[in-house]
Amino acid sequence: MRLGTVTFDGRRHAARFGDGEVHLLDCPSLDVAIASGIDLGARGRVVREEEVVRDAALRPPVVLCAGQNYRDHLDEKAPVDTSLPEFFMKAGQTIAAPDERFLWDARVTSKLDYETELAFVIGRGGRHVQHERALDHVLGYVVVNDLTARDRQVPVNADGSFGLALGPGKNFDGATRMATELVTADAVPDPQALPISTTVNGEPRQRNTTAAMVHSVADIIVYISALMTLLPGSVIATGTPGGTAWGTDQAIGGTSCTPEGCVPARYLVEGDEVRSVIDGVGELSFVVAS
Repeated sequence: MRLGTVTFDGRRHAARFGDGEVHLLDCPSLDVAIASGIDLGARGRVVREEEVVRDAALRPPVVLCAGQNYRDHLDEKAPVDTSLPEFFMKAGQTIAAPDERFLWDARVTSKLDYETELAFVIGRGGRHVQHERALDHVLGYVVVNDLTARDRQVPVNADGSFGLALGPGKNFDGATRMATELVTADAVPDPQALPISTTVNGEPRQRNTTAAMVHSVADIIVYISALMTLLPGSVIATGTPGGTAWGTDQAIGGTSCTPEGCVPARYLVEGDEVRSVIDGVGELSFVVAS
C-alpha cells in the first residue's frame, strides 16, 4: 500500500493512494491513524487524485535520526571514531509542505547542505526489541531529505579543531523534507538493497545503495529501543551516503571525495532544484528560494 495525508474539501484525512484515486480514511492524518490502530486498508470515501492536496506523509512531533551511517560519508569528512550509531532528533515543526520552496536565510546558514535518506515508520511499538524481530515493527518506508546548516553543525574552534552541534545544525524552518507517500513494508522485501540518489539541477551528487549502511534498519531499531520505547507512528531516518557538500569543504574537514558517476558537490544556492530518489520507495523534490 501507498499511504499519506491529504486535504480534501477543507479537511485533513489519512489516505491510501491508488491509480488516479485516493481513499480517504476516517482519521485526520496518517500519524493519528497509525497511533490509533485504524485499519489502513479500509475502503473509505474514494475521490480523484486531482481533488486533494497532498501533505508530507506524516508529521510526527519529532523525527528520530541516525547519522554518519554510510562508509563513504564517513570517508568524505573529518574522521569519527565510534562503533555506535549517531543519534539525534529533528523537531516536527521543521517538516515542510511538499510543494513549499525552501526559503534560504543567510542569517541561519551560508552552508546549506542536502542529505537524501531512507526513513522508516514504526507500526508496532516496543522496548528492547530483538534483532531477529526488529523488521516486524516497521510499518513502511518513506524518502526524506535532512537539510543541514553545516556552518552551525561543524563550528571551527579557536585552535582549528572542529566542534559538533547537531541541534542548531539540523533544526531550522524547512529543514526536513518528506515525500508524500509511505510505502508499506510488504512492498520492500529488503530495506538494505535499495538504490539511493540525489540530483541538484539534474546533476548527480549522491549515488549509493542502502546496502552500504554501517548500521542496518534492524540495528537502528535495536539501538534506539534500548534507550526508549518506540511508539507507533515514530519516524526514524537512517543517514545519508557520501556526496554531500561537506565532503568538498576543506574548511570543515572535507576530503574532496566524489562518488563514482557524480559531479563534485557544492552547497545549495537560490534557484537550485533538489531531487531525492530511493528506488522502490519514492521520491521528493524542492526548490531553494530567497
